[in-house]
Amino acid sequence: MFNRHPPPSARHRHRHGDRGIAERFFLARDWIHHHDDDAPSTPLGPGARGPLERRRDETPVQPVIDPLPPGTGRPTYSVMLPTYEPELPLERALASVLAQAPAADSMQIAVVDDGSRKVDVESIVRRCSPPGRVEIHRHDHRIGLAGNWNRCLRLARGRLVHILHQDDSILPGFYGRIERGFLAAPDAGMAFCRSRIVDGHERLIKTSSRQQWLPGILSTWLPRIAQRQRVQTPAAVVARSVYERLGGFRSDLCHALDWEMWVRIAASYPVWYEPRVLAVYRRHGGNESSRLLDSGAVWPDLLQAIELNSRWLGGNERQRVREQSARWYAGSALRTVEKQLGRGELEAAERTLAHFPDLLRFLPGRGDSSPPLRRAGRLQDRLRTALRRAA
Repeated sequence: MFNRHPPPSARHRHRHGDRGIAERFFLARDWIHHHDDDAPSTPLGPGARGPLERRRDETPVQPVIDPLPPGTGRPTYSVMLPTYEPELPLERALASVLAQAPAADSMQIAVVDDGSRKVDVESIVRRCSPPGRVEIHRHDHRIGLAGNWNRCLRLARGRLVHILHQDDSILPGFYGRIERGFLAAPDAGMAFCRSRIVDGHERLIKTSSRQQWLPGILSTWLPRIAQRQRVQTPAAVVARSVYERLGGFRSDLCHALDWEMWVRIAASYPVWYEPRVLAVYRRHGGNESSRLLDSGAVWPDLLQAIELNSRWLGGNERQRVREQSARWYAGSALRTVEKQLGRGELEAAERTLAHFPDLLRFLPGRGDSSPPLRRAGRLQDRLRTALRRAA
């Protein structure tokens, strides 16, 4: 929580019930200043290593994706479905691909399972696909999200690679529209479309924001995507040659690894955009993102991604985008706390609120009297009241 180590005066004010915002808790600015030793003193360039990376071991975090051997058959697409203990949504995902899939020499379809023990992945695949049409690759042990995604990249033979999660799906016309983008802009490294975001019961939550009205290469895309995540993974297709040049997904990120990849690509290649809604992203309590959100692991991951992404920008733009990103995710953290409190998930709300001061560190003036700070104070009061009632 904000007041992990409050000074005696603040602790005294807590006991005596003073309700002023400046006295309710140990202010975020004090927490930030106390922990500011790790803040970089100079801007970091694209090749620099920041404090978050230096504290980790020296294992490479951007795995190499080797080119395919000469003579390898190259379909246009590789549709790679990373799975772990998949259930019925995997059938929906596969059905959405098979409904518009060309012949095997034009589209590789592969399920890459990360050591599932409870679910018979092969039986799911057999139920919904012709014999031999869908490849099945299985690990004998878990290698994690980044590890499995990178194995998908290495197994992919197509010129264009589509990673489709077991919970997600695509809508009719997806592959045709995306391929047209790459044909119209052969130098594009990536293409993506808008997404329909649904809950676990397929009810619409929202539609991803429109980036431009007509299909085409996005302008000023790097600062926009570096500011915040705007691309759902099932909506994105990347040329395999891009992964070969830039490397795979970072193994030191658990949640923002796709966002960091989209920024890396935007810094090096044009990106094609299709404004039609042609992908479906499922958001529900059982997926990996929800688990990471409940555990609080999302927020340190996003902090690291903000640092990494801002390095691709120069000068004043780097600082501006970093501040915009921190402001957006600070608001996201507070919205998450409100939802967690509403569901009675008090421990999860406490974990989320504890990371809020880290995001304020990026804001000008440290956010000393900002609306987010006042809102955080109100949420902290709600949390304390709920914890007392639950005790």
